[in-house]
Amino acid sequence: MYHNLFETVKIQKQSANHFVAQAMEGNDSEAGGSPSERTINRYRELARGHWGVAVVEAVSITERSLARVNGLILNEKNLDPFKRLVEAFKTENPQGILLFQLTHSGEQSGSFSDRTTVTPNTEGCRYLSSGELEQVKDGFIKAALLAESAGADGIDFKMCHGYLGGEILRPRNTRPDKWGGSFENRTRLLREAVTEIKNRLKRDFILGSRLSLYEGIRGGCGTSGADEIVEDISEMLDVIRMMDALGMDYVNVSAGIPALTGAITRPTEPSKYLALHHLRYTRTVKQMLQQENRRLRVIGSAYSAHKDKAPQIMAEMIVKGYADFCGFGRQTFADPLTPRKLAAGDMEKINWCILCSGCTKLMASQLNDGCVVYNEYYKAVLKQLNNR
Repeated sequence: MYHNLFETVKIQKQSANHFVAQAMEGNDSEAGGSPSERTINRYRELARGHWGVAVVEAVSITERSLARVNGLILNEKNLDPFKRLVEAFKTENPQGILLFQLTHSGEQSGSFSDRTTVTPNTEGCRYLSSGELEQVKDGFIKAALLAESAGADGIDFKMCHGYLGGEILRPRNTRPDKWGGSFENRTRLLREAVTEIKNRLKRDFILGSRLSLYEGIRGGCGTSGADEIVEDISEMLDVIRMMDALGMDYVNVSAGIPALTGAITRPTEPSKYLALHHLRYTRTVKQMLQQENRRLRVIGSAYSAHKDKAPQIMAEMIVKGYADFCGFGRQTFADPLTPRKLAAGDMEKINWCILCSGCTKLMASQLNDGCVVYNEYYKAVLKQLNNR
């Protein structure tokens, strides 16, 4: 019934299907940010699930600004453990595409970390100087080249969900230096980093970015000005046009800021119909790219919110040409073998995410993060948390 979901699709290299395992923070690194055995086993299990593309979560380019106390950090010291993660994934699924999502947590950094901002007078955050933002750009470049050395198939620039990459794109970023104010300045970080990375790569390497088309905050991404709250994604479409002109390979369409407007990013059972906005955003982006003969591939988000109806919705989006890939986040925690089971006709054996937000509760509490419904380890972690 869902055979079209398992057709190959090219995103620089050939993906075996249209399924994407989105970046989901497990908060389970070793001290210093290297992948632990638990981290590596999570991606080994995703490889066994035969996801066409899997994204390694929120890999920080810096040791100083982290959203999770046990978040991943990519540097020379941690390169060998990241190589082991890639090897574990590729051993189970040699054809699977593995991307590293590179990030700087910025305003979303935890209280244990260096909370920074690109916008003056943001409460509780240290304002980044122009020189420091230059260092951030260099950090993305360095991390991308390390990801190449680690054996990853490519990188995802995290320009979404309230992290520094998203902060800098906002219309309310009116800082007076070369990093704020005009559209040209607010897109400088991505533009200059991508250009430098492409010049220094030694092999074919996928470059893409996850964007929040609408953040749901005043002056945020997806508004027309610093004091606007009403959705207007015109400028975000211009960002996507720029990505295509830079020779990037895909855009991963998302929305919202989990810490502030979380129901937009990952709808819960009471708000599950907000997932329909994600379908609209994805279709709008795909149709724009088609009409303008642009080559970027489009990954949609929030398919976990559709639960057992997700394959049907996914098939419709693919058949109608509204998306190239469909991304699942929480479902990868609930059942990392989802695509494999669906391909085998075992849909009744799939553990569907019930949108209980248990994994979100673990993440917000800075604990190891996973499914509290189907995984005994995370059930126990949640029980300990509730008994405090």
